[in-house]
Amino acid sequence: MSDVTRRDILRHYFASLIVYGVVLLCIAACPLYAKSLDVSKLNYLTVLIGYYLLYVVFALPIFNRFRPVSIKNSRNVAILNYVKRQFVKATPIEKIKNMEPSEDEKQALWITFIKAFFGVYCLNLLCSKYIPSMDYDIAFIKEMFVQAFSFAQTQGVIAGFAQFIDDSSDMLIKFTFIVTTIVFIVSYLTEANFLKNKIRYADVSPLGLFTCLICYYPFTIILDKFLPIYSESLIPVENDFARVILNLLLILACFTSMVAILRLGTKSGNLTNRGIVTGFPYNIVRHPDYGAQILSIILLYIPLYFTGSVTLLGKILYPCGTLIWIYIYYLRALTEERNLLKDENYVHYMQKVKYRFIPKLF
Repeated sequence: MSDVTRRDILRHYFASLIVYGVVLLCIAACPLYAKSLDVSKLNYLTVLIGYYLLYVVFALPIFNRFRPVSIKNSRNVAILNYVKRQFVKATPIEKIKNMEPSEDEKQALWITFIKAFFGVYCLNLLCSKYIPSMDYDIAFIKEMFVQAFSFAQTQGVIAGFAQFIDDSSDMLIKFTFIVTTIVFIVSYLTEANFLKNKIRYADVSPLGLFTCLICYYPFTIILDKFLPIYSESLIPVENDFARVILNLLLILACFTSMVAILRLGTKSGNLTNRGIVTGFPYNIVRHPDYGAQILSIILLYIPLYFTGSVTLLGKILYPCGTLIWIYIYYLRALTEERNLLKDENYVHYMQKVKYRFIPKLF
């Protein structure tokens, strides 16, 4: 029997309502996302408000029924205790000491930030960009498939397949982004024992935070001033054969990334350890997603070096930008491993799977 008391449940429940309510208000007031609110009736704020109301109604009876042991160490209670300590009457020296969170409080604060930042980022991306164009994307892929099938009947299967890849590559890539975004949303906005995705601890190191956040908006705006990001999904190559091959490789890289994220499932997420996954493709390399991301960067940037529209300065900046982006993902892999090495299961996993990105090589 769980030793979680009624008082523990109520403390956790009301602390969660306060913390999540404050986070929701901060998100609603954030100008970075506000411009996308009128794109669709199903916007990120509507979803979050609905999610919050569901928590208000159903969380307390669920806690009373199952009495999860994790309530005893409620992160939201820890956050409120930290905030309350800042307003306690104390000497100047004691006030300075009170500003330093304990390890549990630091973990609670950062985990809440991680879930709010990345969860809202993915939710906003889905609501403002992917959902509004989904009907068109599906219809486009169907139409291109029909045309490719007709072409294959006269020109051959290989020619029809090549045409389909050439015409539909951007939509197929977007499909992988939609799937992985949905997985991330579910992962960030849910955490439960039955999902086997309880956060054990978060990486709060400066290098870990930097290498992770720099890959996301709005931090990419700053980096883009110095290292232009090629954001188009269409590869600018005039040679039909080369373009089809590059697009096919890019699609395979994106699908590899999608498979890796799907394998993680609800354990997916940045800067957190939710448990170790050792099944395919993680039984081949330790970072299949990052390996696929690095391959995508190379496939998108290399063709730019040979296009006539790129200036001499661009041909200098693009190789530097490519190398730096690859190094950022390499650092992300290193910082993740440093953080996960606190978990004995990951130490055993590293001993079995020795390569990070490329089997038998690196």
